[in-house]
Amino acid sequence: MSFAEHIAPIFRAAMELLRDEGRPLKPAEVREAVAARVTIDPEHEEPNAHGQIRWHAQLGFRTGEAASIGWMTKRNGWAITESGIQALKDFPGDELYRELGRQYRARRQANETRTYVDPRWKRVREALAQVTPGSWTTYGDLADLVGMAAQSVGGFMAESGAQGAHRVLQASGKISPGFRWPDPERTDDPRDVLQQEGLKFDDAGRADRTKRITADDFRKMFPAAKVPAPLPDIEEESEASAPFDQFQQNISYARQLIQGGQNLEHLKVGAFDVTDLYRAAWSQAVAAIDHWVTREIVDRGVVLAMRPGAPRPAKFDKLTMPVALFEKIHHHSEPLAEVFRAHLEREFEYKTFQSPEKIQEGFAHVSEVKLWVKVAEILTDQDPRSPVTSDEVRARMREIARRRNNIAHTADHNPDQPDQKLPITADEAEETIAWLESIALAIQQALGDPAPPTIDYNSAPVEAGTLGPAPTAPGERRDDTPHAKPGWDEESLLQAINRYCPGKVAHTLLAVYRHAERHAAFRGYHYGEGEYPSVTARFSVGTDEAATWSIYIGVTKSILSINFAELRDHGVSSQTLHHLAGNLSQLPGWTDIPQQLKRADYGARVSIESAALAAPNTTNVVIEAFNALLVSMSDRS
Repeated sequence: MSFAEHIAPIFRAAMELLRDEGRPLKPAEVREAVAARVTIDPEHEEPNAHGQIRWHAQLGFRTGEAASIGWMTKRNGWAITESGIQALKDFPGDELYRELGRQYRARRQANETRTYVDPRWKRVREALAQVTPGSWTTYGDLADLVGMAAQSVGGFMAESGAQGAHRVLQASGKISPGFRWPDPERTDDPRDVLQQEGLKFDDAGRADRTKRITADDFRKMFPAAKVPAPLPDIEEESEASAPFDQFQQNISYARQLIQGGQNLEHLKVGAFDVTDLYRAAWSQAVAAIDHWVTREIVDRGVVLAMRPGAPRPAKFDKLTMPVALFEKIHHHSEPLAEVFRAHLEREFEYKTFQSPEKIQEGFAHVSEVKLWVKVAEILTDQDPRSPVTSDEVRARMREIARRRNNIAHTADHNPDQPDQKLPITADEAEETIAWLESIALAIQQALGDPAPPTIDYNSAPVEAGTLGPAPTAPGERRDDTPHAKPGWDEESLLQAINRYCPGKVAHTLLAVYRHAERHAAFRGYHYGEGEYPSVTARFSVGTDEAATWSIYIGVTKSILSINFAELRDHGVSSQTLHHLAGNLSQLPGWTDIPQQLKRADYGARVSIESAALAAPNTTNVVIEAFNALLVSMSDRS
């Protein structure tokens, strides 16, 4: 049975319980009632690596996801919302869990601005492409190949949706217990998939070692390649999980400290002050909100930087950047998103966001919302029986921060009794953690989702893989100065197509290119400034414009990328995008693409690669599909 099949009924039982009770419940009450309703696999009753019962931890994470998309609240206990009740009606059985994953992933991807631009990740993808069905490798082998930590490779597999990630196993040959399919709708067991691909497992669940591809094997596959150097000023932290995911993990650690203290209290351990674990939990929870605020500010700041036409807070426009960083972007063509992210991280890493004043001051760089007024309104809406004002929210946040400082700097001494500590109980620590969790969720809601970042159309989609060596640039195309920024034009693009593309591929790309400029909805070309010759065509879509397709030319492979994400973000409906994907499904290798796009909420760039571009009917299929799209959009303008 897959992981999803284990947790799905647990999550549904918890939601149904909250609906049936019609009132907030303490997490412990929910867990107790769920255990009585659902048969839980003994494996999930075992503690995880951090000492927490597996299904308890997973239920905490999944309910956090549910709260972030508005299905439930976590103020004064767990409670279901009207949206959550409707979701129970709309998605029967395990479909509820899969819909949770789809909606949460869609929201996280909309907020996500981290990109895997370190050249070593490109090598990881290239190596992974060599792990064919029936073979396997390990996180350590891939890490050894590119000079990274195995944990970073594991995080990359989980976050990037890399193809073939299920063939990456632990060093023992076992499937990682935390493996999850990038597509939340997949419920099949990865071991079943691997066995169907021809890989055998022993009775202990270990894969056939003769089928393992080691780091040395990878080096033989890439004999001329050296370990790619990491980009300067980019640390492995840039490949970390999304901010709210990390916040939930840190809050989970705080709760584990409380659980450990309660266990020791039952054992009556006299040589150790058990309440110090509750103090540690208090400090951990405050650190969790501090770290989350920092990452949230940085992520939202990068989004604003990538949207130059979007409204910005006055405080954002006053941020300064050293001339050296400006030169990296302007003269050395380094990515704006990564350079600006590194700058913001340095700008904010030494600031603390624990007091309400500092938190509001930090978020003022990326939002003009009246933060604590809005947060108080949201908390009151969540539990009208316990209304709260902005002054009360700020007062409690100050009180929590002061207590944390007292714990950290004076061992929580009691000013009235200098030789004693201030008293603290497990319930007080748990209430503080629950409060801070509800504050983070309310802040998320108050700030709203940031606008999606602008896509870098100078670069081909990472999912398309390598295009081979970059074509040689015509002599006249670039400035003669050492740091001139590259830029392609129509002449150099057409030269590259005719020189490097096979005849049938060139015919299709040129036909699509010329079709664009003849269409009434055409609004212009953007010629790329990247390493590979490229062009992106913009069309009118209703009352907006969108970069509809892009062409990228490489020595060994060229692609036509269809920019579904751009179309979606500029007002094209899911139904219209579904029709576009359906019309393109006639292309070789595109049979499953419409369903994949639907599951991704059309937030992707999908590429037609050389083999499909060379097929006899591709030109007609692509042009007719675009004609149908543009006609449907002109009808709505």
